[in-house]
Amino acid sequence: MPIGYSSIPPRQSGPYRQLGSGGQQPVRVQMILGLLVGLVLVAVPLYLWRRPERASLGAPASEGSADAASKSRVADPSAPSHVPLVDAPAAASKLRLEPFKTVRCSDAGPGKTPPERCDHITFFEDALARAVKENVLCAPATKTGTTVSFVMDLNFRRKALHLFRGKSSSLPAAQTKELFSCIAKAMPTPDWDSIPHQHARYVVNLTVAYPPSETF
Repeated sequence: MPIGYSSIPPRQSGPYRQLGSGGQQPVRVQMILGLLVGLVLVAVPLYLWRRPERASLGAPASEGSADAASKSRVADPSAPSHVPLVDAPAAASKLRLEPFKTVRCSDAGPGKTPPERCDHITFFEDALARAVKENVLCAPATKTGTTVSFVMDLNFRRKALHLFRGKSSSLPAAQTKELFSCIAKAMPTPDWDSIPHQHARYVVNLTVAYPPSETF
């Protein structure tokens, strides 16, 4: 073997190969860490951005539940309230209706018929009694109760019905205006020719005693 040559491989090449092969691991680790950091940076803003959206989507449900709770409180008779909860059928059952009285019946001409000999027009009597019971909530609120006199003027010749307040009512006309408006609207449209009657005109009275409002 010539002098100057050695069989030992150069020592300088070994460290370069180790650096070249072993340096890939730190690079991969850095790449993985970079990806994780990027995912975190993307995921966190997305999470924070969607949280208000979920809260807003849940808001109507909470409002709906609040409305439902409010309605349940109103529907519950035991719940305290400044407005009394009134059951119309129960209130109507506490009314006291006096028997109908035919104040007058008459025909064209000078002759007069005594009230006790006048026939009853049951169609209008039944209609008025039903309208009073169905519209009990239209009556004015009172602490001691009140009496209302309903008078019907029935004119078969003119085919007209006039409902007005009788003098025996215990409240002034201004306080019973709404009540009479409710009753008048509840009266049915009559077929005058089909209603049995003996006279051309009738004046019929119904007196109704309304209990105190606290008993409704």
